[in-house]
Amino acid sequence: MSISLSPKAIQDRKMGFALLRLLLGINMLGRAGVRLPELSEFASGMAENFSDTFLPEPFVFGFGITVVFTELIIGVLLIAGYKTRWALVTMGILLFCLTFGIILQQNFGTAANIVIYGIGVCLLLFNTEYDHFGIDRGFSMKKAAES
Repeated sequence: MSISLSPKAIQDRKMGFALLRLLLGINMLGRAGVRLPELSEFASGMAENFSDTFLPEPFVFGFGITVVFTELIIGVLLIAGYKTRWALVTMGILLFCLTFGIILQQNFGTAANIVIYGIGVCLLLFNTEYDHFGIDRGFSMKKAAES
């Protein structure tokens, strides 16, 4: 079943998609930006926080470093609107990994927060047809209005 939307409703969905994409991108870039200058300390702290789990400290340390660079790349891609689908899929995979670790720590409140991010990622993936403001689409308001 197909629902016919007015041009204004389609434009609103495109702008909503762009706003949520930018929000998630700024969040990811900001997280990486504050951690990058203290990368080793962040990864060490993460490894220390997982000392009560079965995960080996060197693995957690390496994962902590990987998380920061992954957040940085995802943030840049989402803000620019470049390779949006793959940035969102990568963010979803990162969220799965983070949820697994948080569950091992029995930090269910933080796990619930991660689910909220996951909902945002899924909303965007379900609606990629409305992704019209970014490098993938040429930043053109005219192109966005025409399609």
